[in-house]
Amino acid sequence: MAPEDTKQRFDSKAATQILEEVVKKVLKDATYRTDLVPEWQAAIYKESLTRLTQMKGTFKYIVTSTIMESVGAGVHISSTSLWDAESDGSAVFRFENKTMVVFVYAFGLAV
Repeated sequence: MAPEDTKQRFDSKAATQILEEVVKKVLKDATYRTDLVPEWQAAIYKESLTRLTQMKGTFKYIVTSTIMESVGAGVHISSTSLWDAESDGSAVFRFENKTMVVFVYAFGLAV
């Protein structure tokens, strides 16, 4: 069995940077349209997972998103997990423009 200090740790900072770059690329000039949300989410998921799997370490990844029209209402989104705090982790990126609010979460679970 490998010593504990060789365990890979999910790099939340790098993952957050990936999410930011991907979301800004996909939604850079977008105006909210309900019919385009599934297309945007698919593009965000595909690119995020492709880039996350290139990070150091062996992890299973989960990427989720919420894309909603900005109508002036408040929103609170949270998550919780029970995992190995020494290796697993999460990242979140919030994007907002005049027409939408977007939250994208990535979870990395050590294999």
